[in-house]
Amino acid sequence: MLCGSPIHCSLPAFVISTLVFQVPQGHSAPLNVTGPPGPITVAKGEDVVLPCSFSPGQNAQDTEVTWFREQFLPFVHRYKLGQDQFGEQMVQYQGRTELGKDGLAKGSADLRIFRVQLSDTGNYTCFVQRGSDYDDTLVELQVTASGSAPLIALERYEHGGIRVACRSAGWYPRPRVLWHDPHGRHLPSLSENATQDKNGLFAAESSIILTRAGTQELSCSVQHLPHTPGQGPALYVSDPFFQDAHPWRIALSVVLVAVAALLIITVYLLKIKEKQAQELAWRRQAVPIEEANVVLDPDTAHCELLLSSNGKSVARDNTEQDILNTHKRFDPFHCVLGREGFTSGRHYWEVEVAVEAGGWAVGVSREDVRRKGDLEFKPEEGIWAVGKQAAYLKAFTSPSPTEFPEIKTPRQIRVSLEYEEGRVSFFSVDEGIPIFMFPQALFGGKKVHPWFWLGPGTFLKICPRKEEDMAFLRDLGSSDSQ
Repeated sequence: MLCGSPIHCSLPAFVISTLVFQVPQGHSAPLNVTGPPGPITVAKGEDVVLPCSFSPGQNAQDTEVTWFREQFLPFVHRYKLGQDQFGEQMVQYQGRTELGKDGLAKGSADLRIFRVQLSDTGNYTCFVQRGSDYDDTLVELQVTASGSAPLIALERYEHGGIRVACRSAGWYPRPRVLWHDPHGRHLPSLSENATQDKNGLFAAESSIILTRAGTQELSCSVQHLPHTPGQGPALYVSDPFFQDAHPWRIALSVVLVAVAALLIITVYLLKIKEKQAQELAWRRQAVPIEEANVVLDPDTAHCELLLSSNGKSVARDNTEQDILNTHKRFDPFHCVLGREGFTSGRHYWEVEVAVEAGGWAVGVSREDVRRKGDLEFKPEEGIWAVGKQAAYLKAFTSPSPTEFPEIKTPRQIRVSLEYEEGRVSFFSVDEGIPIFMFPQALFGGKKVHPWFWLGPGTFLKICPRKEEDMAFLRDLGSSDSQ
């Protein structure tokens, strides 16, 4: 029985329909798909590769690979008929997945997920099909986040002893706060508590009562994965603190706690500074930081496009201008290129779209993009773009565009180009969120230009450099000079 809707199509129904409607093809050996022996663990924000192997290997053109989670559709990533299919990809993975196609002929269908999120935690199925033959394997992904250093605090006198608490925050998965004596033996806690914030990160707390007759020296640690050792601060409470509380003793205990807290906070701030330095170094290598001075090229503009005198804005008019229709000019599509192109480096620019605008698209194109006759907006034509057609924002992927009905159409959009890495990314400046990334753009060593298309009644403007961007660039320059 076939599925009523592809969105709710499960793997068993997909397999049944495949066996019914596809002609069996003989193979020398049955298809066998295997995954890793245990879970794959990765820190939040990093890239991860989910391994998947199959045998026997064969021409990638004849192999279909689908990675999915609880249900077959929508999928995490699909490769079919020799190319990636993005039409029914899960929204949260759009622009974040890449299949290792070079390994398909050798029996490898590894999936790379960029910038892993906490919501990516869970089981993934690698489903490989060749004709009517198929097999699958399960791969478990565990995403982790390391939180703050544990903080020990003397709280109050309680039950003839001193109540001590240990706290830490910013962890995933849910951690445990453990107490230990000087010999490393586990001590039972009085209470344990963990809460989860809106970002999915956990804060944990544990309390214990110290008495003169019991252990007066202890340490606490945070364990957020099984069988992983934790480490944290130690504390020793001397005999005078167990006597009846006097004002000077209370004051002294407060001072000691404050000094201990100050030391811990100092260490924590040093770690944050080191992390920020590492992030800044990463941004210098991985994030486009050079703002391009985009000026529109009137020699490439369609005859119904009106450019401003400074080449920073363009409007579509239904009146043809009396200008020479050279081989460089787009016709009949209402497109225009940036005057300067790029053959290396990392660049970005921002484009403002009028609220009342009709259809539009922005991105990049190779210098040899077709200027005359029919033109399809897709990577095979040398165009990598995002825009609005009909009701939704969409990326002009192949073989069909990828729609984003959940993303509000931005008034200001950022285009980011990383030439050597072959990446073209788009961000909503209004919402401060990524829209889509083409991870493997094939420029072929050719020059790449900013590219624009305008629908009826559309007005586009190249945004000027922002003060905060200037400050960021100055900070980078200052860091490089040190």
